[in-house]
Amino acid sequence: MAKITFGVKGMRCASCVNHVEKNLAGLSGVEKAVVNLAMEEATVEYDDVEVNVEELEKAVVDAGYEPVVKAEGEGDDEDGHDHMHMHGGGEEVKVWEHKLIFGGILGVIVLLLAMIFGGSRASHWWQLLLATPIQFWLGWSFYKGAWNGLKHKRADMDTLVALGTSVAYVYSVVVTLAGGQETYFDTAVMILVLIGLGKMLEARARGSAASAIKGLMDLQPPEAVVVRDGNEVVVSVSDVKDGDVCVVKPGQKVPVDGKVIEGSSTIDQSMVTGESLPAEVEKGSKVYGGTVNQTGAFRFEATATGGKMLLSQVVSLVKQAQTSKAKVQRIADEIAGVFVPVVLIIALVTFVGWGIYDPSAVGWIKAMVAMIAVLIVACPCALGLATPTAIMVGTGIGAGSGILIKDAAALERAGKLTGIVLDKTGTLTEGRPAVTDVVCLLGESCEDDVLRFAAAVEMDSEHPLGKAIVEEAKNRGMVVERAGQFDSLTAAGVKGVVEGQEVIVGRMTTLKEMGVEGVDELMKKRDEVLEAQKTAVGVAVDGKARGVIAFADKIRSGAVEVVKELKELGLTVVMMTGDNQGSAEAVGKRIGIDEVMAEVLPTDKQAKVQELQGQGEKVAMVGDGINDAPALASADIGIAIGGGTDIAMDAGHVVLVGDDLKNLPRAIRLSRATMKRIYYGLGWAFIYNIVLIPIAMAGIMNPMFAAGAMALSSVSVVGNALYLRLSWKG
Repeated sequence: MAKITFGVKGMRCASCVNHVEKNLAGLSGVEKAVVNLAMEEATVEYDDVEVNVEELEKAVVDAGYEPVVKAEGEGDDEDGHDHMHMHGGGEEVKVWEHKLIFGGILGVIVLLLAMIFGGSRASHWWQLLLATPIQFWLGWSFYKGAWNGLKHKRADMDTLVALGTSVAYVYSVVVTLAGGQETYFDTAVMILVLIGLGKMLEARARGSAASAIKGLMDLQPPEAVVVRDGNEVVVSVSDVKDGDVCVVKPGQKVPVDGKVIEGSSTIDQSMVTGESLPAEVEKGSKVYGGTVNQTGAFRFEATATGGKMLLSQVVSLVKQAQTSKAKVQRIADEIAGVFVPVVLIIALVTFVGWGIYDPSAVGWIKAMVAMIAVLIVACPCALGLATPTAIMVGTGIGAGSGILIKDAAALERAGKLTGIVLDKTGTLTEGRPAVTDVVCLLGESCEDDVLRFAAAVEMDSEHPLGKAIVEEAKNRGMVVERAGQFDSLTAAGVKGVVEGQEVIVGRMTTLKEMGVEGVDELMKKRDEVLEAQKTAVGVAVDGKARGVIAFADKIRSGAVEVVKELKELGLTVVMMTGDNQGSAEAVGKRIGIDEVMAEVLPTDKQAKVQELQGQGEKVAMVGDGINDAPALASADIGIAIGGGTDIAMDAGHVVLVGDDLKNLPRAIRLSRATMKRIYYGLGWAFIYNIVLIPIAMAGIMNPMFAAGAMALSSVSVVGNALYLRLSWKG
């Protein structure tokens, strides 16, 4: 299967989207076709043996629109980004601005002539002279679209606008030539000006909705300093290759992804990871292209360039999300597909109905005005823009905060979650031991001595428990001297001389075998004070038992607060682990999780998620490892933690870049907020049409008001989506 995303020019409303999608999906070999109105893009998954790109282009042309397909390699930026087909930007806005300045000035003159001089013959001729260029220059794009539709036996927004304004204009020309009393040049002209104004504002707003992804693309610097033949040279970032040594000085941006080989610094990685605190980097640390170096200078080896960079993958994922569709959007598109033909029938019924009700000349004029109002007020632009603009804003906010939402359907499902399953190791915990308790036989006052003696002996140890003891001593601000006469006791512990005293750190059984006094008392003390599930080692000084150091898997920073937030969001929080029930419950208690699934084999994780789904829960699974991938894929929403494996990243529907667990409740809040905006937007679009079409049919709506209301509807729907950015607090 192949996949391609290309531009589609000429689409104006949700029914246009429906026509293009149907034509593409109707081709043999096309698995899936998704068209996005807000970005004017089509994404097609197809069998490249059965169907080729030329046939896809032809399907778009046959629907009456213009495909914009790039040749391979064409249009890629120097940094390797395939920049998305950005719309609503400069060109479209400028075209509408020029037309509106011209049309607006002439339109106001026509309106004043109609209001002040009314039915005078001279006024009619002046109105005809001024209205004609507006009708055919400002209205040209609508005529072109309507003619395209007619050729392809379909009707859309262009059909409604072209038909409505043409009826008013042609009727007015006939009245002017025949010397009649009342013309509707002002109606035709102001409809085009108001709809044009709506289109310009909509184009501007669409550009604003897409600005988050544009901002991400602009993060990567254009140049990099690379070491070549022993010299530092400035090269284009596109010339940096894997394995190159790059130099980064204070205040500069990191050009590509890599691993530090010399120097140290702090780097602002917030735009990539969402973590607000600067990251400390030293030899061996990972750095990411587009992040800003702050204090120090360092050199790093490039490990990922161009499209392989984290930043490029973020952009790619956001593009993928923005061209996908939520179920609610598909429903709206399907409704819009039949909406315009139904409106044409309603408009005709309105015209005939009013004509029959009052068959006089005045009655038929009223029938014509009512029909024009119906045609104009019913344009389904708002319906087509409600969902994609909200998704563009929501996914853009997420990308800037380290939350990558892969598709719109995932966004929709995330907003409806009822339960969340958290994998313990690597997600809630760091997967490495940390000291939790230090117990001394001589009382609390000597606990620091026990830790300091043990740390001195463990300074050269490679064992995870030894490293944890040293880390805890440093965290408590202790100055630890390295022990002398260090010796490792195979698989049992270590010993050394500290301050002239022999110190042994090891298992209780080891201490007993070595003849240490008071081991039984030490074990009794351990059982009194510590939970049975904790790992513990004994510490002996000069042949006498002195104390116990206990360990547990290190809880991730912020895990307790995150679990509390998830519960406040109304979610049932479950922890899943391979640990025994006792250990699992002890960890759950420390984190604040009551529901624990213990002794779950890696192969059973998926079945456990499906079991919860079978109970009617909408379940999110959060994990980071290869063994989490099947469960991540099976869950309603799979959330992969950024420090995890590539396989987990691929399987997740949402990816949290970096190790900040706080992004977990943030992602759910963002999903809910985005869905709220979508429902508000669609609700407004539906209510607008349901309420105003009957008013237009009743003959009590001026067509100019109808045009203003239609423009306002589109702009308000896009504004509703943009409000998400203004109101989002994180």
